Amino acid sequence: MSRIVSLPIVVALLLVLVLRARSFADEPKEESPRITPLVKVIQRIEPSLVALFTPAKGQFVGGSGTIIHPSGYVLTNHHVLPSVTGYALLHKSRPIRFRVIGRLPEKDLAVVQLEHRGQLPVVSLGRSHDILLGEPIVIGGNPGGRGIVFTSGIISSRSFLAGGPNALAIANYENTRYDNFIQFDAASNRGNSGGPLVNMEGKLIGVVSALIEGEQNSNLAIPIDRVRELFHQIVPTELYRGLRTGVHLKPFAKAATIEAIDDNSAATEASLQVGDVIKSVNGTVVRHRPDWSLALFSHLNKKGPLKIKIVRGDEEREVTLTAHDWPLQAGVEREELKPGLSYKFYHGKYSLLPDFSKLTPVREETVDRVNLDKIRKDRKDEFTLTLDGLIKIPTDGIYRLIVVSDDGSRVKLHGRTIINNDGNHPKKEASRRVRLAAGLHPIEIQYFEGNGNELLHLAVEQPNGKIGEVPAEWFFH
Repeated sequence: MSRIVSLPIVVALLLVLVLRARSFADEPKEESPRITPLVKVIQRIEPSLVALFTPAKGQFVGGSGTIIHPSGYVLTNHHVLPSVTGYALLHKSRPIRFRVIGRLPEKDLAVVQLEHRGQLPVVSLGRSHDILLGEPIVIGGNPGGRGIVFTSGIISSRSFLAGGPNALAIANYENTRYDNFIQFDAASNRGNSGGPLVNMEGKLIGVVSALIEGEQNSNLAIPIDRVRELFHQIVPTELYRGLRTGVHLKPFAKAATIEAIDDNSAATEASLQVGDVIKSVNGTVVRHRPDWSLALFSHLNKKGPLKIKIVRGDEEREVTLTAHDWPLQAGVEREELKPGLSYKFYHGKYSLLPDFSKLTPVREETVDRVNLDKIRKDRKDEFTLTLDGLIKIPTDGIYRLIVVSDDGSRVKLHGRTIINNDGNHPKKEASRRVRLAAGLHPIEIQYFEGNGNELLHLAVEQPNGKIGEVPAEWFFH
């Protein structure tokens, strides 16, 4: 049955069409001087930027993010995600839900997954090792929760040392291990955090993370090379799923190139080789190491093997990989245990943790927990120490051990280094997730103090998400 439309409605529709045609006609042509390189970059990246809104204490915290994989994975900051779910506004879309799939809190990095079907436009990952002073950049973000807006500027510093002393003091330090940031002068406000720092090639070279209080046009971004290097810790898919592939990719390669393969692993059974380039996993595109972690997040499970397309030389082929179980690290049996940790204390000037086998301690005692004030007593600077014992894990699960120190520290579990926080630096946190069975696990903590503040703290995030200092009742020797 036909539908009768009134004349006023027809006139209104025609008017809309005329106005729309006029708006299209008024758009500048490609050769117009208005279409600058900056405009082209913004037009290219705009569909891939996301305004994030996360509930916290009865209101929404605003942040920003960048779609880095067409399946809907978004790179952002840890600090803009007080909850594990929230809402995202994409370019010309209604709000959609997201959930957090990975975090690395001490590096202020996180990844969320959008509840979206189909493929989405992305911003390609660039490199940050070769950025230029004065190089033009653009940032996009969600300041004040107003949605995505853009500002532009230049690179002001390639290696800003966040939290460090002044440049004169730094010049006298040896083996400094500060986290470097990119400083830029484009206007950035609260809500821009997590958004992209993009070069004029339209590539993501940093994640906007902070501003310098008390200064104008001084803003910081996490270099994208740090994201590339640590992505397997941001989204540790194999650890979470309890499955191992045995594949290790080059972090900075232009393609997803295999760097190493574990012996007697699923990768060796699948006949993968060092130098192979991974192109897809179960049909999901893989372009670099972060894509590999995200593809595994989508497809790695115990339901079936992975179909992996690779390029070896000039030949493309498909291999089948069945991941191996990743068992919990078993505890050890010990008798006649005493509460607390034993420690050895040494005097000396250090800029890196020393070879303790070559040192003679000035004191050997015990302490109930990791308590630097009790260990160092009246010694303020120029010392080092080791703590040895067993940590009693209460239940099976994934634990995140966290060490905070000023200066260098290291944590070993079952004789293997799991956290390396070495070097001269101010208060700095480092962590590692581990799969542990309930029981006793040998632990060693190493630390040195050069000068300045004396700080050593050991915390744990338990499987239930609770975070706190490792309590004295967990330690034995």
